[in-house]
Amino acid sequence: MIDPQLKSTEIEDVIKKATTFITDHGGEIVEQNEWGKKRLAYEINRKQYGYYVLIRFKAPGQVIKLLEREYRLSEPIMRYLTIVVDKKMLKFEALKKRQEEAKAEEAEAAAEAAEARRAAAAAEEAEEAGAEESPAEEAVVEESAAEDKPAEADEAPATEQDTEKSPEA
Repeated sequence: MIDPQLKSTEIEDVIKKATTFITDHGGEIVEQNEWGKKRLAYEINRKQYGYYVLIRFKAPGQVIKLLEREYRLSEPIMRYLTIVVDKKMLKFEALKKRQEEAKAEEAEAAAEAAEARRAAAAAEEAEEAGAEESPAEEAVVEESAAEDKPAEADEAPATEQDTEKSPEA
């Protein structure tokens, strides 16, 4: 936990100093998470907030003692907690990681299946829309043909009347 009143560049320098110390002494950084500024459960050095950082690393045992000494001497570091993870915990974390990967693969497969169903449904809709357009075009053609026929029928009686009128005259 780092003093939150420091500037962001100073906080980054404190974090970088810790990670370089670990790597310089034969350690390996596994994970680094910056949780940010959080309210403390109780005041530490008259401060109600702290900047939380989680650094998971693998290192020889003597590095931990040296690192904790550096933490105690560093003023910006308000509190620290070093936990040694045993083999059972490592196995549990590996199992948990495999389960998460399996869930991610299942979710990906489900998403692909859903996409395939959507594509098939879209193709069916396109086929139905194409099939519906053809009868509609035929109906328009039939209507226009039906409109043409009565017009011819109207013209035909008119010519007969004209012929009838002409003999009377």
